[in-house]
Parts: sequence; structure tokens; C-alpha cells
Amino acid sequence: MADIKKIIDGAINGQSYFITGPAGVGKTYTIKKIYEELKMQNIPVALASTTGINALNLGGITVHKLFGLTNRSDKGYIGFMKSSFLFRGIGIRLNKLKVIIIDEVSMLRADTFELINEILKQVTGLNKPFGGKSLIFTGDFYQIPPVVKNFEAKKTQWLFQSPDWINGNIKIVLMNEIFRQKEEKFIHFLQNIRLGKWNKQMEEIVEQCKKNKNLNDDNTKFFSTNEECDAWNKKKIDEIKGKEFTFIAEIHGKRNKKYAHDKETMSKYCIAKEELKLKVGTKVISIINDKDGEYVNGSIGIVKSLFNEPNKQYAEVLFENNKLNKIKKHLWVKQNFSGKKVATMKQMPLIPAYALTIHKSQGMTLDKAIVDCKNIFASGQMYVALSRVKTLEGLKIVNFNKKNIIVNKDVEKFYHNIK
Repeated sequence: MADIKKIIDGAINGQSYFITGPAGVGKTYTIKKIYEELKMQNIPVALASTTGINALNLGGITVHKLFGLTNRSDKGYIGFMKSSFLFRGIGIRLNKLKVIIIDEVSMLRADTFELINEILKQVTGLNKPFGGKSLIFTGDFYQIPPVVKNFEAKKTQWLFQSPDWINGNIKIVLMNEIFRQKEEKFIHFLQNIRLGKWNKQMEEIVEQCKKNKNLNDDNTKFFSTNEECDAWNKKKIDEIKGKEFTFIAEIHGKRNKKYAHDKETMSKYCIAKEELKLKVGTKVISIINDKDGEYVNGSIGIVKSLFNEPNKQYAEVLFENNKLNKIKKHLWVKQNFSGKKVATMKQMPLIPAYALTIHKSQGMTLDKAIVDCKNIFASGQMYVALSRVKTLEGLKIVNFNKKNIIVNKDVEKFYHNIK
């Protein structure tokens, strides 16, 4: 586990950090503790993520919202931003911050990172890395990479290749102790997948997982695309006899002048569904942690009863721990930079558990899952999917091809140099 106190003390004194390591080492836990401790000490701090889904789960905001970005990432955009009345307000708020935490930086493009650095220099008036602010980055470059279109320069991909990163005086904190998995055999297998290695023992493990009889078509499947997931979930629910209940999300928000409609972005970024269709007997997955610890994000259960009346909306779910829980609608809140509520979404914190995209599985821990490798196309995707599961006994692999173990050579070189 990272030395949280040391990182906090360093950040207060102007040091920037990159907290990294494999899946399951507790990176998200670490930054949440850092954020909470800084807030308790009344240190002005912001918590952001490169993805809307993760930002909501963390209780933070997106990087684009924090820095007032659009899809344009060139530095010439700063001139346009500075002429904007809204940028003045963003600048004032950024200037007040002492520490900025950014999660899932494997998906942060180098050109966007450089723009963030330039914005911070502009708003503080200081020609220092990040305008003299302390930035705490966290993530794993071996996982999901940033999106770079074919016509864009390769150099815009990895932020660690940027001169701004190299000159940023960023201390690297490497976390290695894995908590999600306990089996040494499985841990070594996942580490090899992460690093793009292949050997005879791994081949034997894959063959073992292909034939795993502990799982069947009712267990959660990971696919690469939304289309595959939607089709599989619909197929499995249609097979269940009985009345179908539809829970409609209550989404509230208003349009602001600079960004997309808050109501629309709330729906886009929240993993909960606008229309949730369930039947008694549906296998579901919790997408929140229960405050009493009865179930967590990733807990699997079976719907035992459903009620969808104006004053009586809930599901009774029997989770795999053999506890029956009454699940009511949960409120997700989207905040702006100042922590003000700008949109809310109230919906059952459940989704069908028959299929999930690999992208949406990030941050989850499951006891059992089937990983369909057929359409894996990006570096890190296979590793992300396989590392969600706690044990080899709970993992089934289908459509495996070792060519889908994709590792970026630049990432490999980066981690080799920090050991």
C-alpha cells in the first residue's frame, strides 16, 4: 500500500505524483483517502477523472469540465478560451486549488495533458510545471489507452512522452501488492498478460479456463462492444417467463452556456440505465456499494420480487452471499467545479448481469465471469477483463487468441525505466 501520509505531505509542499500499478492494488482507494484527508485539513483540492462514469463513481468531475475543455486540444485554443467570459470563472476557481487529483490517466492524451499544463500556467501567471500546483495522477498505462484517430499524429498518444511530463518533476509511486486476487498462479498469469508475455504454463491456464464447468451462460459475460452486450442481455431476459417491469430513471438538470446539457451528460455518464427492464428471476449486478456493507459494486444476485408503483418502487434481490436485500432507487449527483449540484439521476442501482462491456467493467470485482475475447482490439483490453475476476475457478475464457494480448511497446519501455 502506498504511503498516503507521505504523498499528502509532499503534495501540500508542491510535489506532484503519479500513483500506478496493476489492477487490484488499491489505486482508487488510495486517491479517495488522499482526497478525504486533504479536505479534512481544509486544503483546496479537486478530484477528477478522464471518464464520466469513473468521475461519478469517485464523486468527482471530469477533466474536461474541470479545465473548461472541448474536443479541441491544441494550445491555440487557449487564446479562444481566454476571450471567453466563462474561462475567467474557471481560472479563478483553478487558482484557488492547491492540489488536483486526476484518475484513469492512461486515457488522457498527451496533447490534452499539455493543454492542461498551459491552462494552469496561464491562470496562475507562473511559468512553472502546472503553474506551481501539485498534481496527483493515478492509473495504469498497461490498461485502456487514450483514443487517437488514424489521421492524428502518434506523438499525441501517451502523456508520459510529452516534454511537459518529463519536465514536470513528477514522483512515481509504484504499487505492487495485489489485493483482488490471492492465488499466486493466477496473479502471475495476469501479470504476464499485462506485460504481453506468453509461456506454456499460461497456455495450460487458458485451456483450463476454456473448459471451466463452474460457469454457464447465466454468468456475467464481458464483451468488447455495447451491441454485443445489449443483444445478450435482451436474449437472456426474453428467455425468462413472467411479467416484465420497466423502471424509468428520474433525471433532472439544466442547460448551461458552455457545456452540453447536464441532463444529457448525466444519462451518458451514469452506468445506470434510463429504462431498466427486469423480471422476477433476472440475474442482476449491483452498481453501487451498500452503505451497510450488505453488497458492493459488482455483487451478483437474483431478483426475487419486483414492485413498481408510484409509492412502492423496489426490488428484492438475493445476492450470492445468501442475503435478501430490498433495493430502492439510488440518487447519483453530478457536480460542477464548485461542488454545486447541476444534475441528478435517480434509478434502481442494478443492471442485468448477463453481459457487460470491458470498458464499463473497470473498477469492478466479480466472483465469476466469462470473457469473450472475439472482438478485443486495443492494448490492455484483455488484461482489464481478465483481472476483474478474483479466482481462476471463477473465470471462463472463450474465443481466445493470444494475438489479442496487445501491449504497447512505448508503455513497456516506460515501466521498464521506472523499476
